[in-house]
Amino acid sequence: MDRGNSLPSILEQKVYQYEALMVTHRGRCRLPPGVDRTRLERHLAPEVFEQTFGMPMADFDRLSLWKRNDLKKKAQLF
Repeated sequence: MDRGNSLPSILEQKVYQYEALMVTHRGRCRLPPGVDRTRLERHLAPEVFEQTFGMPMADFDRLSLWKRNDLKKKAQLF
């Protein structure tokens, strides 16, 4: 019986280029397989994350949900 993803597979999220994760409204966006659509920012390399959001992931995680969502929309990762 399959019980979902194991903890190691959840913690080992693949890293993709920013361009592969951007969502535009011009057409259908095909995301790479296995990407969590609700947490696209987690698939960015730490350097790219900081460049995109202007802060490290730890600081981003401390923001309120509405602020994180607003930043993700501006970065086209929502």
